[in-house]
Amino acid sequence: MSLKDCCSTNETGSSVTVKVDVTKIVKYVCIAGIFIVGIIFGTKCCHKMLEEGFFDKK
Repeated sequence: MSLKDCCSTNETGSSVTVKVDVTKIVKYVCIAGIFIVGIIFGTKCCHKMLEEGFFDKK
């Protein structure tokens, strides 16, 4: 028995199966976009309220 026979396989080639669930990707991208827009709108609104003195104690 030679070293070449010991380490070789009888099968040739390989196959890989990849499943991509597009609906989940689109759903999470949309949710992330909504959160990003909400954060931007919320910070602008809070900044405008600070400029107008909404949080000042009377």
